[in-house]
Amino acid sequence: MKAQAALEFLMTYGWAILIVVAVIAALYAMGVFRLPTTGISKPVFPPGTPLVYVDHNLDNLVVSSIKDVRIDEVRGQNTCQNLGVNIPANERGTISCPNAFKGDVTIVYTDLDSGLTHQLTVRFP
Repeated sequence: MKAQAALEFLMTYGWAILIVVAVIAALYAMGVFRLPTTGISKPVFPPGTPLVYVDHNLDNLVVSSIKDVRIDEVRGQNTCQNLGVNIPANERGTISCPNAFKGDVTIVYTDLDSGLTHQLTVRFP
């Protein structure tokens, strides 16, 4: 009698444990337990450029600058020309270009100290 009771106990709880393990495996396979990786990354500006990334959304980019620069053009999903956004050294500035800051974006800027025009390409998530 004791063996039968023990066997019934193990079988009942064994099936329940098996079902729980199967559900957990299915949830894991669907990616429920994975941490999100998209949206966490931020764009990296190439070294040697005077612009430093601060924040962005689809329409606006906030940068700080280590030199006096003027943002002349943004080419992304949308192109904005003749922007004329001046960003003084060690200050923040906002570049507005509707629906532009997604994917590969080229920013054309002028170094106001030397008068030379440069461009940099940045990938936005």
